[in-house]
Amino acid sequence: MKKTIIFLFLLFPGSLAAAITGKIMGRVTDAMTGKPLLFANIILENTTMGAVTNKNGDYFIINIPPGKYKLKSRMMGYRTVVKKDIFVDAGKTARIHFEMEETVIDMKQVLTVRATRPLIESGATHSSRIFASREIAKIPRAYSALRLLETQPEVVKDFSLEEYHMRGGRGGEILYLVDGIPVNDRFVGGSAAIDVPVFEVKRVEILKGGFETEYGETQSGIVNLITASPDTVLNILTSYKTDRIRNQNNTDHFNFYVTNPLPFSKNKLLLSFSGFGNYTDTYAPFGYYHTINEFRGIQYGDRQHNTFGTSFKAAVNPLKNGRLVFSGRSFFNIYEKYKHQYIKIPNHTYHYEERSSLYALSWNHSIGHSSFYELKFSTFHTHYHYDPGLIPPHIYLLEQEYLWAIDNGIPSIVSDRGDVTDSNEDWFYDMGYDSIYHNHEETNKSVLFDFTKQFENKHLMKIGFENHLWELEKQQIELLWFYDSTRIDEEGPYPGYGWSRDVYSVHPSQGGIYIQDRLERKGLILNYGIRYDYFYIGKETDASKTFQGYISPRVGFFYPLTDKDAFTFSFGLYYQMPEYQYIFLTTRWRGPNKLIGNPELKPECTRSYEFRVDHELPQKTLFSFTIYKKDIRNLINAEVVGTYPIVSYKITNSSYGDARGFEFEFKRPAGKHFTTRLVYILSWSKGRNTKDLENFEDMDLPEVMKDYPLSWDERHRLKIIASYETASDTTRSPAGITGAWSYGSGLPYSLIEEVRKGSLSKNSARLPAHSNLDLEAYKKFTLGSTALKLKLIVENLMDERNIIKPDITPYTVSLRDPTTTSQPRTFLLEFAIEF
Repeated sequence: MKKTIIFLFLLFPGSLAAAITGKIMGRVTDAMTGKPLLFANIILENTTMGAVTNKNGDYFIINIPPGKYKLKSRMMGYRTVVKKDIFVDAGKTARIHFEMEETVIDMKQVLTVRATRPLIESGATHSSRIFASREIAKIPRAYSALRLLETQPEVVKDFSLEEYHMRGGRGGEILYLVDGIPVNDRFVGGSAAIDVPVFEVKRVEILKGGFETEYGETQSGIVNLITASPDTVLNILTSYKTDRIRNQNNTDHFNFYVTNPLPFSKNKLLLSFSGFGNYTDTYAPFGYYHTINEFRGIQYGDRQHNTFGTSFKAAVNPLKNGRLVFSGRSFFNIYEKYKHQYIKIPNHTYHYEERSSLYALSWNHSIGHSSFYELKFSTFHTHYHYDPGLIPPHIYLLEQEYLWAIDNGIPSIVSDRGDVTDSNEDWFYDMGYDSIYHNHEETNKSVLFDFTKQFENKHLMKIGFENHLWELEKQQIELLWFYDSTRIDEEGPYPGYGWSRDVYSVHPSQGGIYIQDRLERKGLILNYGIRYDYFYIGKETDASKTFQGYISPRVGFFYPLTDKDAFTFSFGLYYQMPEYQYIFLTTRWRGPNKLIGNPELKPECTRSYEFRVDHELPQKTLFSFTIYKKDIRNLINAEVVGTYPIVSYKITNSSYGDARGFEFEFKRPAGKHFTTRLVYILSWSKGRNTKDLENFEDMDLPEVMKDYPLSWDERHRLKIIASYETASDTTRSPAGITGAWSYGSGLPYSLIEEVRKGSLSKNSARLPAHSNLDLEAYKKFTLGSTALKLKLIVENLMDERNIIKPDITPYTVSLRDPTTTSQPRTFLLEFAIEF
């Protein structure tokens, strides 16, 4: 089987390649007779792309980067027509038709018209939201790609699990892509290992359902980020944002972006550089001591949460129809989490550090006008570490703590001197440390390839192959202060320490091959294809089955009933391997009640159905109604094995979930002044387990025997966003204001004591409803080639103290946990300069 994998790798040297280009197609006819025009020249201005019409007057241009363009139709004996403001989105088709007037031959006669973007856009059968950089800049709180995701009504953030959930799926079921390259932390699942600041993003597409076969390893959603390309002219952008106008959370945000052709390269080699830094003590500072420096009266230094990174991109066109891009990106996240019960000893809980990097080489080459291929090589590395601040060889400090306890008459601290303890029984810990030392690193070396071919104006076929080679290392030690001299030969850091250890280095591989076709005919669009994925566990385990393969068919179609009505249907089978930590886990804990990994875990599977109706209303308003249904199987669970009193928990694929919902949306796209969007969602999310290891982590609670609402099952959600701005194309100093209001009916949670007694089931209680209003206003001043932008952001304008997670603080304690409620009203002022 390994030889088969190597053969496929050599035959198709590629990997997952998300759609990052779009297509323009249409027809050219005589304005008087309506007859098709043969050999009309279609030119995409400021590019080398174009086409010639066939005998039916049809044309197409593929492999177009997303953006706004001008399209020219030119033919001898006819007046040249130019259509501007044509928007091209990744994976979609813009239909542009030309009606040309016969005229006396005069090459100076040009008719320029503004293209009207249709409210009902064809070209894709998946459901998605697409944001250009200009749109993202107007959304309050959307400072980065992940923050943008947080503002979407389809996404629920579970503040207890610190995960994003889309359409009822678990937190690790969203695929994050940067220029088509996956950047998920596959070891522990969850969110993206790299976040991208919004100023560097050219376009973001959030896919919610109906994914085509080119997308693998996802079940709930896809976030596809397309970053800005280097420009042919010098462009410098820098910005600074702070809350120091009211000195609330000690927050500072810095950004810079520079793009310019390499000197003396004659605009052939284009370069761009960027960097950012976000520093804040958050609205719940934890009491850590941070080093503070000062420069000319300005204080700076580490905060409770520090995020920063850099990136670069170099682009060159060695061939007329070929483009080579080399890019690199680094991301750092150093922080401490507020833990209310540690408020007396904040330095005794975890310190977190995340470091990631992504390097990619991309080659895009058009073969004629009807086909192109893209080849990418990438290396993605991420490192995640946390420890309780007290690690060997400093473990001797526990002995000093023990002597202190004896001197103060606290005999309860004898053998487990590292355990956190509430000695005066006021609910807050006053000695001891958090229990785990954790470190994992992963490197994903990928080769990405896809080939696209357009057949006339009917079929767009695409094939691709995916291959990922992983290097995974993990060291996790539980109860770090425990010492056993008989175990000093153990692998990993600090041999002999810790009650249990999970230490290994493995080299699995993963990939797949797909083929898909998009049939476009008389308004009908039919997307269909099939995908084959595989997972090879490697040589480091004793699994009896080291190779798995699975097939996923997908189909979707779009059909316009009238010029103002259309419907879309999609069905897909989506597979995703569980988090690697569950596959390669040795044992967690020792003795009874230990957790055992499972190297023969199967992929999790989702069957998804979606039906959508679009209707164009008066006043250029679009109404959309969507129904979706998802059956989720083979989810991770911890099952009891063995007989009492010697039992263990083994990780299995025995859990499941069910998600369904209705989505209603009214949208008025950007006009001359106003933009509005209203979304209402009614949904249900039920299943057997909220957490992967729920049975193990909550073993003192009775096992669930029936489905119950999952922790992200928020039934009603409403989002309204409205913007007004002066016409930016008629004034050099535009201004604008945006308001975003959201409502949620409240998340479920468990009354633990009642569940323990058996009088209530899990998640039978609900948090109160919550609402939030954000406001953002800007004013832009232009002087020559320099632009100054001032922006005021008010988060939580009405100062709502929404309850976002259950408060477990006893009522007898006066100091309540501040992180159980949302951030209070916050004012931020931003200065940006561009030239």
